[in-house]
Amino acid sequence: MFSQSSKQPESKLPPKASQPAPAPRSPSAEPSIISADLRVVGDLHCSGDLQVKGNVEGDIKGRSVTIGEGAHVQGSVMAETVHIAGSIKGQIEAPAVTVARSARVQGDIVHRTLTVEAGAFLDGTCRHLDTKAEAGGVSALKTAKPEEKKTATAS
Repeated sequence: MFSQSSKQPESKLPPKASQPAPAPRSPSAEPSIISADLRVVGDLHCSGDLQVKGNVEGDIKGRSVTIGEGAHVQGSVMAETVHIAGSIKGQIEAPAVTVARSARVQGDIVHRTLTVEAGAFLDGTCRHLDTKAEAGGVSALKTAKPEEKKTATAS
């Protein structure tokens, strides 16, 4: 009934194919978040959206940067759009900048469109981003035109 040299039947399943390499990741639809209890010392570079709710000591670059209410940033911010509801000490450079009423900005803003809500604190100059200089590779900061004088508090 049983033989000593019993062989187990071979599997009739095809051999496992090697898994294809995952496709390169494109910028996520979800933002990267620096939470309220996080303190970052160093530069942040993000190809997508970035929300800062904590403290950052360093420069920030991203597609869209939001500095939330209660957040503190000490450094420059460069992005396509910047929304500020917290505090920042440093230069902001973006085609579209929004300064919320809860914001405290100490530094220059270089922009194409600028929205400052009533009650926002702004201590710095606001300069228009020169499209011709940007296309030519010249820093917009050197060719920007002053629009407002130093201390401005909207109410």
